[in-house]
Amino acid sequence: MKRTGKLLLSLVLVAAFAIASGIGFVGMGDTVKAEAADNTLVIYNWGDYIDESVTDDFEVYYLETTGHSVEVVYSTFDTNEDMLTTLEQGKESIDLVCPSEYAIQRLMQRGLIQKLDKSKLTNLANVDARIYDKVNSVFTNISVPGTGESESMSDYFIPYMWGTLGILYNTAYVTEADIEAGYGILWNAAGNSSLKGKILMKDSIRDAYVAAVLYMKETGKLPSGYENLSVEALINTLDDTMLEAAEKVFKDQKDVLAGYEVDDGKTAMQQGTAYVDLAWSGDALYVMDEVEGLDYYVPKIGGNIWFDGWVIPKNAQNVEAAYMFLDYLCRPDVAMKNTMYIGYTSAVSPEAFQADSTAMAILADNEYTAEEFFGDTIRYPDMSDADLGVMKDFGDRNADAIAMWERVKSPDDADLMWILWLVLGILGAAAIGVAVYFILRKKGSVRRVTKAAPSSSSATLFASKDDSSEEEESEDDDSDDEKQ
Repeated sequence: MKRTGKLLLSLVLVAAFAIASGIGFVGMGDTVKAEAADNTLVIYNWGDYIDESVTDDFEVYYLETTGHSVEVVYSTFDTNEDMLTTLEQGKESIDLVCPSEYAIQRLMQRGLIQKLDKSKLTNLANVDARIYDKVNSVFTNISVPGTGESESMSDYFIPYMWGTLGILYNTAYVTEADIEAGYGILWNAAGNSSLKGKILMKDSIRDAYVAAVLYMKETGKLPSGYENLSVEALINTLDDTMLEAAEKVFKDQKDVLAGYEVDDGKTAMQQGTAYVDLAWSGDALYVMDEVEGLDYYVPKIGGNIWFDGWVIPKNAQNVEAAYMFLDYLCRPDVAMKNTMYIGYTSAVSPEAFQADSTAMAILADNEYTAEEFFGDTIRYPDMSDADLGVMKDFGDRNADAIAMWERVKSPDDADLMWILWLVLGILGAAAIGVAVYFILRKKGSVRRVTKAAPSSSSATLFASKDDSSEEEESEDDDSDDEKQ
């Protein structure tokens, strides 16, 4: 009984500690690890977004080229918003960062990144020129502090990876009706019972917002007057009316979700703990190569086409090494190694890849033919598709968007009541466990005292009824002996 009491107490305390720990540590992320120095190159990038051997190889290349050594200090962020916060605070000395296009727009408008000297990049011709054309068609006349003129985004970044935002799904559980629902699959619009609690949403307001507004467009739920906006205009419209409408559909979605994720979706889809995920095309391609039975699509109504690229912050300390690293990444062999490792579509053009024998050997080593790789429409969608819109910075509305997203993810009243009852239940169980433990301990102590000193006054005072009877019988026996 004592062991049972201790076990109950331990289990209750462990459970309470686990819950408290889970609440306390959710949302903790990586931070920049070190301050730049002359022989250090500080890189700040998305998680799982480079072949680790590339940074090691660059250190060797830098030494061979310059005669000096360099140490790459590499740190990661989860979302553009996390990265923007770090750069806007200006507390870290960072040499290279890899934001998305709308975040680059914001960094330009804040005067936080440098205009690039492209004459230092001998491999820049390998980058697909269509990327610059697409970006410049959207981001024109950006006002940059201190320049006295409007700037083009192409002068401030080197493209790295690109792709689309769409739906990664498990073909064993998703029906044709689910696919026809478009973004509605994220709301289980077709009523597929297999999907409830098996749907993941990106924990990124920008990506989630794309899905929400296009879901409203599909289902006729857009506020009056917004129905005829193009996909690109719609995903970049965030006035009070649209913000309120998006918040409502986000909250309606919570009942069918397994949760929100940034990088964990790949693992969940691999392991089969989720059947649907709002995913970036590169992540989808990576998982589809690893596991059979998964597929990806961009809904018919359209979606987001995105571009990530490298920029040099204004406070960079090792600009020379930063330029060398950028040029190194534009080599077809290095770019192919990266895209094979992470699954994303490189900004290096298909033509540049196919003209490089080393790059094509890497492709063959990964069991791809040129035709299947470069002909894959998931990997290489049509950039000119009018229904694929590019995100722009929300500007002054960004804080409102983030506040809305936090409201969506926070527990509603019903959830709060459930959590309250859970906590009270744990505390109650803990109290009962403690009480049982000490009661049992007290009983064990009483027995030991009674048996150890049966003739003492204290033993007599606390003796059990059975012990008292035994003592009385013993005294009667002694009296009989004396009488005899």
